[in-house]
Amino acid sequence: MTRDWSLDLLFPFIARVPTTLPWRLAGWIGRESAAEREHLLRWLESLFARVFPSATGAEHAQWAKAHLAMLAQEMVDAMAFHRLGRFGGPAIDLQGAEHARSLTRQGKGFILVLNHYDRLLTAPVALARAGVATNVLTMPVLDNPELQAAQRRFLLHKIQGYTSATRGTWHTTSDGLRPVYESLRAGQGWVILADAWRPEFGRLRGHPFLGGCLNLPTGIERLAQSTGVPLLHAATHSRSPGRLEVVVEPLPDNPRHAIDTVVQRLEQDVLARPWAWWQWGLWDQMWQPRPTPRPEAEGNP
Repeated sequence: MTRDWSLDLLFPFIARVPTTLPWRLAGWIGRESAAEREHLLRWLESLFARVFPSATGAEHAQWAKAHLAMLAQEMVDAMAFHRLGRFGGPAIDLQGAEHARSLTRQGKGFILVLNHYDRLLTAPVALARAGVATNVLTMPVLDNPELQAAQRRFLLHKIQGYTSATRGTWHTTSDGLRPVYESLRAGQGWVILADAWRPEFGRLRGHPFLGGCLNLPTGIERLAQSTGVPLLHAATHSRSPGRLEVVVEPLPDNPRHAIDTVVQRLEQDVLARPWAWWQWGLWDQMWQPRPTPRPEAEGNP
C-alpha cells in the first residue's frame, strides 16, 4: 500500500540527504497515507493482542508504530545501500565476520541464512565491507504480477544498489537454481531468507514457534544437503535508526538442524522485539496453533 510518489520521488530524494537524518525522518513520514497508516496500526495492535495477550495495550500500540517505522527505514536503506556502514550513514557494529572470512579464504561456498527481521539486508552489506562478497536468491521480483509499475521501478533501483554494495548478483527462483548450485560448489556465498513464504509453496516443514507451528519452505536445507556447503546465520538489531548491530554465527553441520536453530533464533528475537519481524501480514497463513489433544475415552488406561 505504499504511495507511488513516495517510491518514485520521496524515498530516493531523502536517501540523498546528508547524515543519518533520512532514517530518522522515514519513521515519521512513513510509507503509507494517513488513512492507510491508521488502519494498519489498528490491525497490528489487534494482531499483537492476539499473539501476545500478556502484554499491555500500550505495548501493542508501541510495537505497531515501531513496526511501520522500521519498514519505512528499510525503504531508505534500499535507496542508500552505499551509505550503510560508512561516514554519513548508519553505523554498523559487525560481529562474527571471521566465520564468513574463513570460509572465503578456504574457497568454500556457503549459505548465509537470514530472516525477515529488522533491517535485514544490512548483514550482507556489512560483510561486503569486511571483504566477503555474497549473491542473493529471492522469490520472483520484477516478474511478480502482483507488483505495480512504481514498485517495479523502486525494486529495480534497490537491486542495482544492493548488488553494487555486496559485489554479487541477484538471482530469483523463477530463473532456475542451476547457477546457484554451480556457484555454491565453486566457492561463492549466497544469501537466502528462511522465513520467505508464498501460498504456492508446496514443500514446507513445521517448526515450534510462539506456542504453535510456523510452516517454512525446506529449500535451504535441501540446497545445502545437495551441495554440501556450510550454513551461517546473520541477524540485524537496530539500536537506533542510525546505529545497527549485525551478528554472524555458524550453524550445525546438519542442514535440517541448522534451519531448526535459525527458527529458534527467530523466535527469541521476535519475543524480545515483536515489532521487528516483517511477516506479521502473513501470520494466519504461515502459523497454525497446536492441535488440541483429544481427551482419552472413559475407561481407557
